[in-house]
Amino acid sequence: MVTLKPCRNNKEDARIAFSWRNDAKTIASSYIALPKSWDSFWLEYNAGYFEHPPFDPVFVIEGNEPVGFIHFEPASLQEYPNQTIVEVMINIDPDRRGEGIGTEALIALQNDMKSKNVFALTADIRKNNRASLNAFEKAGFSFFNERTEYIAKTKENCCILCYLCKL
Repeated sequence: MVTLKPCRNNKEDARIAFSWRNDAKTIASSYIALPKSWDSFWLEYNAGYFEHPPFDPVFVIEGNEPVGFIHFEPASLQEYPNQTIVEVMINIDPDRRGEGIGTEALIALQNDMKSKNVFALTADIRKNNRASLNAFEKAGFSFFNERTEYIAKTKENCCILCYLCKL
């Protein structure tokens, strides 16, 4: 069983998340499929991940050890005006992938977000990221829409699938 633990806005917690960020599969699955430097990650973590309380990032904990990291961004969908919608980004420790931890964490997250009066969760997932698609589907997320987006930093057209979970 996993639990969710709030991350602290410090370098110790940021380094745990960063240690998983530059894994080859994580890079390939990321929106911008490039490795990050520590300096750029720390800036993003410190200045960006904590700017929308109560949606600060969390660690996924199993047996008192962090096994995953989830961060959030406010989102909006024209189909649901005036509703609180939160985008979810998840990364599981590369040594623990394939164990169902992501699905379990996403299910636990739904209860946490309900208590914060969130109407729905979304996730933008690269079409070729089968592991994430499976985890989100098993956790009750449904396909919502598809778009092709040009990613300037990698000079690629990327097919993004948007998944939605109404709470």
